[in-house]
Amino acid sequence: MRSKTIVNGKGEPQATRIEIPIEGGGGALGMQAVTNLTALISGLKNMKTEQEVVTHYHIICGFATCCEVCGFMTEKSTNDLMHMVEHLVENELARVAGNDSP
Repeated sequence: MRSKTIVNGKGEPQATRIEIPIEGGGGALGMQAVTNLTALISGLKNMKTEQEVVTHYHIICGFATCCEVCGFMTEKSTNDLMHMVEHLVENELARVAGNDSP
């Protein structure tokens, strides 16, 4: 996993980009499946309640498992990806919990 931080002209962080090399197969279909999985993961930030975050996490888990079983991702790639997703889910749960505060 690689993390890149994009900074502005003043040296202030503007965005962070996380890259996880994914190993697997499946050709164009496999690439499309992994692209869709990435879009699902990106969708975590759009969830507004804890229940939505948890439900979305379960969808990601199922999709990632399907990608692994179909051979689109190796077991190691799936594990690495899901560890990162767990951290993202923790962050999103903290975010939505803060939004629920009066």
